[in-house]
Amino acid sequence: MDRVIIFFMTLLSWLPLKVHYAFSSFLAWLLQKVIHYRVQTVNINIARSFPELNYPQIGEVVNDFYRHLADTIVESVWMLTASTEAVGRQVRITGQDSLNRALDLNRNAVIMVGHLGNWEIFTGLPDLRTHYGINIDNKDFLYVYKRPKSRLADKVITRIRTRHGSCSLIESHQIIRHIVRHREGRQAFFFICDQNPPHCMSRFTADFLNQKTYMIEGPETVAARMGMPVLYCGLIRHGRRDNEARFELITENAAECPEGYITERFARLLEADIREHKSTWLWSHKRWKKRIS
Repeated sequence: MDRVIIFFMTLLSWLPLKVHYAFSSFLAWLLQKVIHYRVQTVNINIARSFPELNYPQIGEVVNDFYRHLADTIVESVWMLTASTEAVGRQVRITGQDSLNRALDLNRNAVIMVGHLGNWEIFTGLPDLRTHYGINIDNKDFLYVYKRPKSRLADKVITRIRTRHGSCSLIESHQIIRHIVRHREGRQAFFFICDQNPPHCMSRFTADFLNQKTYMIEGPETVAARMGMPVLYCGLIRHGRRDNEARFELITENAAECPEGYITERFARLLEADIREHKSTWLWSHKRWKKRIS
């Protein structure tokens, strides 16, 4: 059954991107109005995060979120067969100097990102050196992930993230061993850092989107243990076919920072981007399963 689903997704992916966007409007309506995909979670998350918004304003953000979610889905399907050059035309990168400086300082670097914009489209980029002026080979741009429980989801996501050769994948439980073995390498480790920590508990908390929030410990812990520079990367959707990755240095050496500083700084930077681009964060994620009193 998995092969059949992937086969039909691959067939659909051959359609031009403009056709995918035409279907996206229908998909957004289907997800929100017919399937009711996590509608209650989306509404509650947005209302609690932006208490200054009235009901019509919350409804507008909710509607825009489902349009964004549908665009993200169809773009990801399109990436199954789109050329690397075509994907690259959808993306611009800013703040390359910050990333290059961090790599020059310590060869390896940690990059912290959130589920903002279409985070998957950044796994399909053309040569980072020639197209974007980033002093690193694509194979040394490592996307740190936790394998999904769904076998189908794992197959689809892995195929999207690996077919372009734009990055390498590494599972989160392998990261420390890998960094120790490649201490003298020149690699960038791309962590998605805004999901629930294991068991919804952590020694790191932040006031995030108007709520006391448990934050993932791993990226800061890894960077501090290895004395690595840390950057924030804001993944911004300015519109269809217009995505930006913006790098900003958090610290040149995580080992010199007070405990929790890096995670707090990440929370502040991500929240600022979410507030500016409200509908493009993953509001359907049950981020606050365990609330802190």
